[in-house]
Amino acid sequence: MIPMEAVLPAAAAGALVGLAVRALRPAKPDLAAVLDRLDADKVGTALPSTSAVTASGTLPERVGHRILGELGGRITLPLKDLNLLRISPAEHLGKRTLFALYGLLLPQLLQALLAVAGIAFPYAVPAVVSLGLGALFWFWPAREVAQEAAAARLVVRHAAASYLERVALARVANSGAAQALTQTAEVGDGFIFERMRQVFHQADLAGVTPWDALKQLGDELDIPELTRPADTLALAGDGAAVYATLQAQARQLRIALLSDAKGKANAASAAMVLPVTFGVILMLVFVMIPITITILAS
Repeated sequence: MIPMEAVLPAAAAGALVGLAVRALRPAKPDLAAVLDRLDADKVGTALPSTSAVTASGTLPERVGHRILGELGGRITLPLKDLNLLRISPAEHLGKRTLFALYGLLLPQLLQALLAVAGIAFPYAVPAVVSLGLGALFWFWPAREVAQEAAAARLVVRHAAASYLERVALARVANSGAAQALTQTAEVGDGFIFERMRQVFHQADLAGVTPWDALKQLGDELDIPELTRPADTLALAGDGAAVYATLQAQARQLRIALLSDAKGKANAASAAMVLPVTFGVILMLVFVMIPITITILAS
């Protein structure tokens, strides 16, 4: 006879698996949402989002699509960070959900295995561990996304400083504002310049000015270093005035980057004080112990 200690955790695990399977089933489309999408009066003329990610059809993405369809806007996601990293919100949400489900299931399955082996274990312990692991695994992907997005924005800030200087040089060489933006992006390397070239190509097809497209990209990715030159070139006058403004923006950006680097270096140095001090004290203790024993023995 299977002990009750194994039946209850297995039943809980089965219920969670059943909820996951239900999430994978295709949801019934909302008629009002479909009509809204088909309503021609609600189709705008703005530049389409440049941060769209091609659907991969993976398990996390299918789960995320179902959850988004059920809950809609009641879930807060770091959309700007996801756009910067080219991760779809559905895939991110599905990954977090599956991770949390794994954290909830693992202690229950271990409890069931221990019960089958005849090892009694309190019910409260795996329940608390399940909640703790579920919460940890739910927030862990969001933390990773925030860290990766911060690193990507740092790279973009360095690239933006160089981009500002090149646009300023192109503008003072009597290049038009649109030509200065687009041609400078053509010679740049890195993912942000690829996004900018994509933005400018879509802007050309949609009849949108390059500085408006660049400003939209900066707003979507939460990178103000891209919106400032767009605002400057939108109000462009003579080349010399724009050159001075863009050079000043590039100089301020490089000073800010240098200050951030110095701050991180100082923080890293301060964090090393305690381990180094502890290591020195420990070494002195090991050196003094034999001497102290010898003195006491004599």
